[in-house]
Formats: sequence, structure tokens, C-alpha cells
Amino acid sequence: MKNASFHTLDVKRICENKLGIRFNKGKEFNGWFLLCGKKVARITIPKGRKPIPKKTYKSMAMQLKLSVKEFDDLLECPIDKEKYEEILKSRIK
Repeated sequence: MKNASFHTLDVKRICENKLGIRFNKGKEFNGWFLLCGKKVARITIPKGRKPIPKKTYKSMAMQLKLSVKEFDDLLECPIDKEKYEEILKSRIK
């Protein structure tokens, strides 16, 4: 778990740029990942530039239907949008 390596704004930026998630503004950033035009994964990211607690980091991974290791890979670049879509398709049936 590499939650200490990333801040909340890093996660938001990566989700926007890599996965194309658009976030709503409110008390927290909420966004949906669309697969074939359907909302399949929703992620909530706390506002502010701050370190991410372990529990919150794990929760964000689960919201994207990823293991913590896969979430680490998503944030560090080994997983791109196409690979993420493959993972989702194998888990959503």
C-alpha cells in the first residue's frame, strides 16, 4: 500500500487524466467511470492536498473495483485505461 506516496489531488489528477473521470464539486470530489456509456465505478476523493489515510486509500481502491495493489499500479502508471477496462469487464458480470 503506497498511500503515503500520494496526496488527494494526485489521485484526482490521475483519475481525470488517465481514466477520463469528471468530478462534481461539493464537500468532496465525486466522479464516475463510464464503461460502454454506463456508470460502473464511482470514486469519492476528499478535498485538499493532504496525505491519504490507509483506510481511505483502500476505500478508493474498492470504489474503483481494484485491489490495493492494482490501485497502486494505476497511480504509478503500469495500468492504463485499456487495462483498467479489461479488469472491470472481468469483474462485472
